[in-house]
Amino acid sequence: NLNKMEPQELAKMRKVGQALVDILKTLKKEIRIGMTGQGLAQRAQQLMKKNKVKSSIKGYLGFPAAICVSLNNELTHGIPDHRPFKEGDLVSFDVACHRKDEKGIAYHADAAMTVLLSEGKEKNDEEKKKLISVTKNALQKVIENIKPNITTTQDIGKIIEDYVQSQGYHPVKEYGGHGIGRFMHESPFVPNYKIPSERSVVIRENTAICVEPLVQIGNAEIKLSPNNWTVLSAQDQFNAHFEHTIWVGKEKVEVLTNYDE
Repeated sequence: NLNKMEPQELAKMRKVGQALVDILKTLKKEIRIGMTGQGLAQRAQQLMKKNKVKSSIKGYLGFPAAICVSLNNELTHGIPDHRPFKEGDLVSFDVACHRKDEKGIAYHADAAMTVLLSEGKEKNDEEKKKLISVTKNALQKVIENIKPNITTTQDIGKIIEDYVQSQGYHPVKEYGGHGIGRFMHESPFVPNYKIPSERSVVIRENTAICVEPLVQIGNAEIKLSPNNWTVLSAQDQFNAHFEHTIWVGKEKVEVLTNYDE
């Protein structure tokens, strides 16, 4: 179990989580119709500087930007670009950052949210709002049900899949959450569907994981965009994406990126 952490490391994870909360809350407050993905990413970089953290995404396996910004039928790993956000757009942004301690060890936090840019004029706004709340609720249901040394990655996937399907939507199977701590991506893989037991692992106490339901309105096949990063759903399909960094303590579960309080 790679990412078991000491209590003093949790304090460092909390600080990075708090910085990330400030960044996400500010981006959510400031995002506007007419803004671009690049504008949002630049703002995120200013906020990272202010919070004394660095992007964990920029340069990761060659990713070119500080955050991921995915629009409408883009599921995840969108590269921020010059397209102005329009009325009715679903915009997902995924932000991961880290701070090094006095020994030079980096601690990471990772979170994402989807917002609807709309004055409510679009006829399919209700559907989009429902998709957002279902995706967010799926994440909440996992948080409420994690028990250290008992809950498995299969259990997490099942909670997400059962709930999302009960609402008439589809969890994305190819992408999911992950362990986190000294690296942005650590084991285990945290699925959005019920994986076979032989691939399932128990979530141990004193570890941090990212749970990130990615939900599609229809059950379209997904593909990689020609830029080799952005994951696309069918042309006319919407998706939503929420993610939190979660500390699984011995006594309780703590959301280190709780941007909703």
